[in-house]
Amino acid sequence: MNIRRLWSCVALGALALGAAAAPAAAAPLAPSTVGDVCGAGYAYVHAEPIVRSGSILPAGTVYVQYNAYTRSFCGFAVKSQWVGVATEMSIATMGASGTANQSNSVSGPRLYSVGPSRDAAWEYDGKDCVLFGAYIVDPKGNQYNHQSANPAIGYTRLCV
Repeated sequence: MNIRRLWSCVALGALALGAAAAPAAAAPLAPSTVGDVCGAGYAYVHAEPIVRSGSILPAGTVYVQYNAYTRSFCGFAVKSQWVGVATEMSIATMGASGTANQSNSVSGPRLYSVGPSRDAAWEYDGKDCVLFGAYIVDPKGNQYNHQSANPAIGYTRLCV
């Protein structure tokens, strides 16, 4: 084995060890892992872009999942722009609690995603419902909201 091949093997081994030791929370969410964010029992019920009037591309996507066994909702948002740049992000799911609090509202500077946010459903017309809201602020301070956001309150009702 020549010296170049030996150093290549050593470098690949070190890279593999470094990748295995890297914290999972630091990595961006891959589309294949989006279903795992809320945990066991939650199933996808809704997703929509986070947009700004006049902008060509969405800033990200908000996802809402539902657990029929616990009758609870879970929401999170994933960036598609400014990935790896700390920008303000927020996700909230308000159900039975009727108010945003630390357990169902998550915000702050984030590199890749924000959430999960959980709350028990409230019943409306025989269905389980939740209000959800998400936004991303770009590096210039412009706010992008989820597409169906009610301009007056910033939330959307979702029932399943």
